[in-house]
Amino acid sequence: MDNRQNGVYYNAKSETEPLLPTETSGSHGSSYSSLTKSVGPGEISYSYDANSYSRSVKDEMIKEYEDLRETRRKDDDHNVESDYMEHQSKIALRWSQVTLFINLLLLAAKTAAAVLSGSLAIISSLIDSAVDLLSGIIMWWATRAMRNRDPYLYPQGRTKLEPVAIIILSTVMALASAVFIRECVTALVGLLDDSDATLPSMEISTFVIVGSTVVIKFILWIICRRVKSSIVQALALDHRNDVCSNTVAIVCGYLGSQQFQNDFDLDGFKYVDPAGAILISLYTIYNWWQVGAEQIKLLTGRTATPEFLSKVTWMVLDHDENIRHIETVRAFHSGNNFLVEVDIVLPETMPLGVAHDIGERLQQKLESLPEVERAFVHLDYDFTHTPKMEHKEV
Repeated sequence: MDNRQNGVYYNAKSETEPLLPTETSGSHGSSYSSLTKSVGPGEISYSYDANSYSRSVKDEMIKEYEDLRETRRKDDDHNVESDYMEHQSKIALRWSQVTLFINLLLLAAKTAAAVLSGSLAIISSLIDSAVDLLSGIIMWWATRAMRNRDPYLYPQGRTKLEPVAIIILSTVMALASAVFIRECVTALVGLLDDSDATLPSMEISTFVIVGSTVVIKFILWIICRRVKSSIVQALALDHRNDVCSNTVAIVCGYLGSQQFQNDFDLDGFKYVDPAGAILISLYTIYNWWQVGAEQIKLLTGRTATPEFLSKVTWMVLDHDENIRHIETVRAFHSGNNFLVEVDIVLPETMPLGVAHDIGERLQQKLESLPEVERAFVHLDYDFTHTPKMEHKEV
């Protein structure tokens, strides 16, 4: 029997466990083939179907599994996962601080630009910067709180603060933009009713301030997008959005300004400024809605990808020659990282101490993966039941 449903790789009766998703498989419902382990009396053999993959795919998979094997051989006292997470936490804290400082400077500069110009598009960008400052404070607090562990109040750490902070930030950004859209609609209606309404003024100083913001945010986006941390990736998305919104603010602010009217005498362009402000706000709402929705999926236990399940299955398969069957492999999100559950079948006559050591070493090996927050290994001596017989459905 070979089934994979709802993030579970289940193999109850076969002594050959397929491992790798085929090259043409999708992100879900992948078939597993090509690398197998056969268990016989006192014998373990591996076979590999070289025709199932292109050379590049084979090389990548082989390299990945060799790295996993090397990880297992490292000193058991060296906590690879802990060192990696500590390093990533420091990087996230540093870039959160840099973003906070720069957003504070840009907020002051764009406040001056908004006052000088009176442009709704630039005011919309100013609101975005104000929320950016709030986002920096929230992210900085989240990274510090995660590093200050309390084993009594939070025995498993506070890693879920990352997605929670991002969801809060997404909500604040969307609400602020929605409120400003209402103001822009009011201004747009006012322009339709009053042909002599005052238009924004775009001076050289305004162009310099907002243009500098675009350049600075572009540089920050290039840097932050290369850092593998969900917090820094959220900041990178914010920097990218700022590049787009500030560019639109400059263009729309000028097209709807008094200077443009004086130069070209195109009356219809006076509506561009509030219309641009509405577009910026809608763009902000859409982007942060996507970010928040993705984080909600991670907090509610979304399944791991077939590729990650394949990796875990291979590690279990290669762990010990006494493992006769892999009954269940399950991995799902608990925040940004995974909880992994594995059921393995050992010989019925194996002493408890030996079985315990096999399971404990497997658990430690799985938790050495940076993506794994916790791993649970269940030991069994038969495979004539399903996981539903052992646990209630939730």
